[in-house]
Amino acid sequence: MLIGCAAGLCNAQNPPSASPLLRLSLADAVKLGLKQNPTRLIASILQQESDRTRDVARSALLPQANLVGRGLYAQFNLQSVFKSPPLPAGPYQVGEGGAAVTQSIFDALLLRRYQISREGARTAHYQDLLAREDVTQIVVQQYLLVLRAIADRDAVRARVALAQRLYDQAVQLEKTGIGTRIDTTRSQVELLNERQLLIDAETSTRTSKYSLAEILDLGRDQELELTDALRFSNLPTFDRAAVIAGALATRPEMKTIISQQRIALLSRKQASEQRLPRLTFEAAWSGQGEHASEVLPAYSYQLDLTIPIYTGGRISATISQAKLEEQRFLEQRHSVEAMVIREVKVALDELEAARQAVDVANHGKALADDEVAQADRRFNAGVSTNIEIITAQDELARASDNQIEALFRFNQSRANLARAEGQIESTYTR
Repeated sequence: MLIGCAAGLCNAQNPPSASPLLRLSLADAVKLGLKQNPTRLIASILQQESDRTRDVARSALLPQANLVGRGLYAQFNLQSVFKSPPLPAGPYQVGEGGAAVTQSIFDALLLRRYQISREGARTAHYQDLLAREDVTQIVVQQYLLVLRAIADRDAVRARVALAQRLYDQAVQLEKTGIGTRIDTTRSQVELLNERQLLIDAETSTRTSKYSLAEILDLGRDQELELTDALRFSNLPTFDRAAVIAGALATRPEMKTIISQQRIALLSRKQASEQRLPRLTFEAAWSGQGEHASEVLPAYSYQLDLTIPIYTGGRISATISQAKLEEQRFLEQRHSVEAMVIREVKVALDELEAARQAVDVANHGKALADDEVAQADRRFNAGVSTNIEIITAQDELARASDNQIEALFRFNQSRANLARAEGQIESTYTR
């Protein structure tokens, strides 16, 4: 019977199962980020807390009912009331039990408090939308960075294959006497350079996936495979004025600041309404008696009217404070509007520049491919050395990098425009 295992032997015989490969499109990654990202979850919790605060404020406007019970054992000296010889009353005991109801009939402060908490719930909802937009932008940006790393790696792999073919060709030409030793050496150096670049590209691909996994809050051993690629698509012409107007109406930042302005307005009204009277109704029904067999019904009805007369300047100071809060949010709104307009303009300009850059980069890549092909034919024909091929390979590497960078900038600019419009989640989840 086997009692134990040598160190590492059991694990070697029963290796831990590897996490299945997770294939993610960009839309899947965004949905997963919105579901699992800690920043998004915290915003959702804050929204739920704000909803509960609204419910608490609303409850103060509704009737409050309680069951009450009381036991009393006391003795009084009636001489404290009647000027006569000592007239003790008691000791005696009384038991009482019943129901009590309280209802606010008119209290402007409670009503404003509920309105403020209700608007606060809207603010929390807009802030949750803002968190969703921010998380979506982070996920999209990191996904695109991984795609760029993958494109770089694949491009370097293609250049390694080309360099290997040209090196093998140089070796063969040297054996036949057409090529020279220096041609072979040049080809080998270029091959080694491309292999070094491939090592860096593969490392960059892995590390960029780690960052994406962190954003998506995946397991520590989860492996990722991205199903999308950097693509170019023709976009419609944008009306700058219409895009700006839409962004000002849609952006969660604008909705948040407008909601906060409403809260400031309600707070100012609440401060001024502290001078209004408050009217409260209370009622109680109970049974009273010294013994259970002697219980008699008892009841009371009460109206409380409170009118503030002098508050030591508290109300005036509160009103002034609320007015300053309104002014602060007004200035913040102007600042947010300016930020939104700037972001939309920048995103539109960058998208147009990126679109033009893609056309230029594609043309440059096609010319570089043709240059390599021509240099290869000239070298095989023996009319030139492979210096032309090495030079063409370097130009191809630069053209390939330019093409990948242009595609990345186009996709990133498109995402930036969607974020500037306040529609990045809807753009990348449908």
